[in-house]
Amino acid sequence: MLRQIVFVLVLGTTSATHPAFVKTLSDQWENKADPGICIALHCALQSGACVLDPQCFETLQCMIGCSGKPDESQCQFECEMTLGNGNEVFEDLLRCMAANGCFPEVPPDGICLASESDTVQEITDIEMVAGSWWVVRGVNCAQDDVWLGGYDWYPCQHERYLRLGDGWINNTTYTGGSDSIPTTDVLVTIPHATMPSPGLIRLEYDDEPLLPQIERWHIVSKPSDDYMMVFWCGTNPALDYNGGFVLSRTRTQNEMPSEIEEEFRRVAASLGVDYDAMCVTDNTLCEENP
Repeated sequence: MLRQIVFVLVLGTTSATHPAFVKTLSDQWENKADPGICIALHCALQSGACVLDPQCFETLQCMIGCSGKPDESQCQFECEMTLGNGNEVFEDLLRCMAANGCFPEVPPDGICLASESDTVQEITDIEMVAGSWWVVRGVNCAQDDVWLGGYDWYPCQHERYLRLGDGWINNTTYTGGSDSIPTTDVLVTIPHATMPSPGLIRLEYDDEPLLPQIERWHIVSKPSDDYMMVFWCGTNPALDYNGGFVLSRTRTQNEMPSEIEEEFRRVAASLGVDYDAMCVTDNTLCEENP
């Protein structure tokens, strides 16, 4: 599909704006043709600008290069976040595609495993989880055709819940890659955080290429001040994506008491997850404050 879309993006700089061509595309789009036609019909100016912009076109070529790879979803995400993020031309194209429904319909990445009824009801304020957390074990590790993105296995995932004015942010840093081996420079995102109900943190992003992007972090276990388990569900105009992880105040799970691990194992099993099959991350060599 990406190859088809880029082909139409190239057309957008030449014949895609010709009235007869647009009429043909419009007829095809009414008959539920593919998203590439939608782009040429509704986003010709934005696609043409992207092809002419070196960084934007490099992003598209990077995403095409991911096609057929075992980690295709993760590869494309890294292209978007390293090359596309912050490029106004690329982001204009994504916004146009979102506004006109040009993204292909795809199944969710992973399963939303938790709801408000599964959260720790005693946690009623973000202040109760403030500070620094490292991801040390994850659910979405690109292990099969259900969990494709590998978001929970990105190296060096460091979450910091910090007060900003009258509200809260989650200052998050991470890298591309998996299995504790970075493949990119450090990436940064800083969503705004609220707690609409006990144990549920809502993250709203304003610094990602494709908006709106919302994640719901369900705190399903917090047996001590040093560890908690979160199952999260996210959405943006292109995809619903999901996962879950164990967070630690330290960089690894090595010092986790056995009784806490057993509690996580029990809670994970109640939500359909094999705790011992979750992927493990060692953040020992990660930067503290990149």
